[in-house]
Amino acid sequence: MKLYIVPGSPNCRKVQAVVHELPVPVETVIVDFAAGAHKSRDYLAINPNGLVPSLVDGDLRLWESNAIMQYLADAHDAISLFPRDPRRRIDVVRWQCWELSHFGRALGVVLFERLFKPLMGGQPDEALAQRALEQLQPYAALLDAHVKERAFVAGDAVTLADYSLGCQLPMAALGRINLAPYPNLRAWLARLDEREAWRATAMPAAMAQAIEQATAAHRSGDGGS
Repeated sequence: MKLYIVPGSPNCRKVQAVVHELPVPVETVIVDFAAGAHKSRDYLAINPNGLVPSLVDGDLRLWESNAIMQYLADAHDAISLFPRDPRRRIDVVRWQCWELSHFGRALGVVLFERLFKPLMGGQPDEALAQRALEQLQPYAALLDAHVKERAFVAGDAVTLADYSLGCQLPMAALGRINLAPYPNLRAWLARLDEREAWRATAMPAAMAQAIEQATAAHRSGDGGS
């Protein structure tokens, strides 16, 4: 089994966290985005979108991070991460869908404009980032209220929903996103940080430093602070 990733990618991290929970070896293959490896003929045969992550398991070629997470959990009986009970299971799926359609989409725009675009040498669109930040606020408030009365998103134990919703949030400070108004969300993230699989898949320090330097250079060039 092979998992194709780019180190530091939030969508890759949530899959990697699941891999760390499993008692089965998975070979990690680094896709060199800078060299255009994600657009190579060989990689497009695995993932025609030219994105990461992707999973190869025998003759199965699987892409979309949440689908990969669900497949891995089911294939290796990780029922604590992805319960078999229909109501508990659909609750996990519901939050993963919400992450993709609402919370993660808004958060991703802010982080792309403020972090990843400068890292790739692009010019950030701060107006777009601000609009996405406004969209994010009610979603963050919803999640904050939800985790007030429970340890994790779908109950008292970590599930796929936590890894999906948490994958971008560690970059909030770098992206100048203020989480102070959401104390329950921050407490939930702290509980997630206690998980070995989560700590083991954190963004490499060198990449975080490169992002910080790139964004600082852009803010300095624009006269920002």
